[in-house]
Amino acid sequence: MNDDLPLALPPGRDRRLARGEALFRAGDPALGLVLVREGALELVRLSSEGRRLILHRAKAGDTFAEASLFESHHHCDAICAAPGFVTIYGVADLRRAAMADLDLAWRIAAHLAARLVAERARAERLALPHAADRLLDMLHALPPEPDGTRRIGCSWKSLAAELGLSHEATYRALARLERAGLLRREGRDRVRLPVVPPS
Repeated sequence: MNDDLPLALPPGRDRRLARGEALFRAGDPALGLVLVREGALELVRLSSEGRRLILHRAKAGDTFAEASLFESHHHCDAICAAPGFVTIYGVADLRRAAMADLDLAWRIAAHLAARLVAERARAERLALPHAADRLLDMLHALPPEPDGTRRIGCSWKSLAAELGLSHEATYRALARLERAGLLRREGRDRVRLPVVPPS
């Protein structure tokens, strides 16, 4: 979320969450727009085969549950993946504020559009047929740290679920990419990608 947008929103309700705690479950009444201040939350659904699918992983500065501005109930679970602190902006309060301030309404719309673009990129990633391609695309999308590495910010098992892969397939893809010189693992949750010289 744009750094100054929360300042323009009506006051939200803060909540601390322990690792593994649910903010909401599928079927619960819609809370509203949720901004992650600390930690990480995962939107989770079980597939028909019983496999855990991560629909979205929200980190500090990210929002989620945008659909609850227009839906009466949640359609998935929101589970805290790391000790978290969130602000919940209630649906009724946001609607009233947007109706009273057209500029704010457009800013909220711009934020929702940016989220849609991000989800479209994620859908394109999931459509890639090979595990290695999905993994490499995801890693290139991560911002580089000051030392040039990319930090995944979660376990490889969680990343696998976010990519729609088994963790075994993810580890095989990691090994294949490393052998090909397309990445180097540094520590438990960091990789270094080769710098491609400009053409």
